[in-house]
Amino acid sequence: MTRAARGIAKVISAAAGPRTPTKGKKRSLRTVTPDQIVSSSPPRNDIAKKSVPFQEPRIVDKEDALSDEGFRDLKVPARELRPSATLTTGQCFHWKAVDEPVGSSAWGTHNATQWIGTVRIPDTSDYLVLLLRETIDTTLYKVLFAPPDYDIVKTDDVLYQYFQLDQSLSVLYDQWSHECSRLKRIAACIPGVRVICQDPWECLVSFLCSSNNNIPRIFGMLAKIRRTYGRPLLTLRTSDGNEETFYSFPSFEQLVAKASEDELRNVCGMGYRAKYLLGTMEKIKAASGEPYLNSLRGVKSPLDVQEALIQFPGVGRKVADCIALFSLRQTEAIPVDVHVWDMARRDYAFNTSNVKSLTPTVYRAVGDLFRERFSTHSGWAHSLLFVAELPSFRPVLPSDIREEMESFSKKRNAEKKATKAAKESE
Repeated sequence: MTRAARGIAKVISAAAGPRTPTKGKKRSLRTVTPDQIVSSSPPRNDIAKKSVPFQEPRIVDKEDALSDEGFRDLKVPARELRPSATLTTGQCFHWKAVDEPVGSSAWGTHNATQWIGTVRIPDTSDYLVLLLRETIDTTLYKVLFAPPDYDIVKTDDVLYQYFQLDQSLSVLYDQWSHECSRLKRIAACIPGVRVICQDPWECLVSFLCSSNNNIPRIFGMLAKIRRTYGRPLLTLRTSDGNEETFYSFPSFEQLVAKASEDELRNVCGMGYRAKYLLGTMEKIKAASGEPYLNSLRGVKSPLDVQEALIQFPGVGRKVADCIALFSLRQTEAIPVDVHVWDMARRDYAFNTSNVKSLTPTVYRAVGDLFRERFSTHSGWAHSLLFVAELPSFRPVLPSDIREEMESFSKKRNAEKKATKAAKESE
């Protein structure tokens, strides 16, 4: 049996067992009975493989779409959800800010208030196109597109799952604040940073595209994949005749049936990543398709999930942990890159003596540092700290924390220059 096969077999076996209860106290934000919550179980094969014919997109005037009419209140207080600190900060790559403020960065902005994006309806291959609006007190939403016979009221529960609102963020913020004085000060400035639970297949493809890439290019690649292989859902038309169409993300079966390396590489702009995606699809197909990915939500250890995901071509440990955290409910998964490594050095006295690079051993040690520091949902705590590092969010932080970040960055850059100069002089 190959290493990949052993990893897949191990995870399928683990997924069959009971799920470990989440550590720490939980408090529901509202009372929801089981029949009100859309199931998060893997999509049935007959649904996932159903052939969907081409459809013309619904055409809507943008002015009408953005009007105040038709919004529903998600009834989630600001301390529990701020889309501005959640949707465009690196967890997913398709929510678009509407009339984004001047000067905002590709990493999102703390003062945008409206976003348009798509969300897959659990247990189906159908998508919604939603407009989210952040107010001072709550989050509103409007359904701009839904499949025929869809009950709009169910969108509450779709978003309840998407934003994982069964977990009280206030409880987590309080717990983390007792465990880290620095996070306590950051939490007071940046409320409502949640970790989303998106479709695992879309998340996997998204982070395959993220390898050695920047945010605008990732957005562009995924938009081209949607446009090439997805279904047109909604077209917004402006008063001057300009149009923007929103597409579904192609299902696993759709990409297996239609995608070619040449098209992914050249039309969708994936470059060398196209071969990784095709190789990953072959392995997923051998492991039963999308249901296999969804089964990883039931695995107890985030390290086991990481091990299963790195069997796929092009998936390293960081990409695996991003997929685990942002789509597989692995709340203790810690994606580590050089920025998180720097956070560990600067804020948590991580010992870097004789450490030259982010090896698997160092990667594990940095992740363990966060898991030991924060007793529950350490991956969520890590996400809050990561958002605080983004340039567009730094202005809301206390001045001494900003100065500390800038000072460390200058020191780090000086070290890099010195190392480079030393190598050149050899």
